Amino acid sequence: MSPSKPKHVPSWTDSPKFARERRRSRLFFNLVAPVFALIDRNLQPAYRESLEKLALPTEWSVLDLATGTGSLAMILAERGHRITGIDFAPKLLRKARKRLPNSQLREMDLVNLPDIADGSFDLVTMAYLLHGVPEDFRRFLLDEAQRIARHRVLVFDYPGPGPWHVRLIEKIEGPHYREFVSRDFRNWARGVGFHLLRRGVAGKHGAWWLIEAGAGCSLGHL
Repeated sequence: MSPSKPKHVPSWTDSPKFARERRRSRLFFNLVAPVFALIDRNLQPAYRESLEKLALPTEWSVLDLATGTGSLAMILAERGHRITGIDFAPKLLRKARKRLPNSQLREMDLVNLPDIADGSFDLVTMAYLLHGVPEDFRRFLLDEAQRIARHRVLVFDYPGPGPWHVRLIEKIEGPHYREFVSRDFRNWARGVGFHLLRRGVAGKHGAWWLIEAGAGCSLGHL
C-alpha cells in the first residue's frame, strides 16, 4: 500500500474541531462494539441479497472502508473476493479478525487514505459510513475511493430518514445523519461530480449505489 504520489490530506483535517470529532467517533464505536452482533444480524441479509443482485466479478479484490466488525466484508469474502479492511476502532477490528482470519485487516484512520496507491483494488466498499461524517470528509472519502478503485465504488447507506430507533442511534453517534438523509444521495453525488451507475434497495431502511471509479472526482488532490 505504498503511495504512488506524495501524501496530501486537506488542510481542514488539521482543525481542532475535526480532530475532536474523530476522537469522539473512535470512542463511540469502541464503546458500542458489544452490541454490533445485533446490528450485524439485521444488515447481513440485506448485504447478501444486494450483492447477489449486483453480481460483481468474484475475482475482484476489495478494500472495505470502515469495515467495523467485518459484516459486509464477510459476505464479500463468502462470494470469493479477496478482502482488505480498515477501521480506526480496535475493538471492532478484534471482532472482524475472528470472522475473517484469512483477510488483511488494518487499524487505520480514513484520513490516511492518501497513503494507499492509485488503483490498488478493483472495488472499494463502504457501508453506513457516509451519513456519519461531515460533507467535506464525505467528498474526500468518495474521491479517495474512486482514486483507489480500478473499477467500481460501492456505497451502502440510508436513502432517507429511518424509523425512530435508527434516528435515536444516529443522534447519539453524531450530528451529520439529519443533513445526509435530508438530501437525495444520487442527486448530491452527481452534483459534486460522481458518476452513479446503479442504485438498489438494501433491506427495510437502506440502499446501495454503485459508482464508476476514477470518473470526475470532485476534489482531486488539490
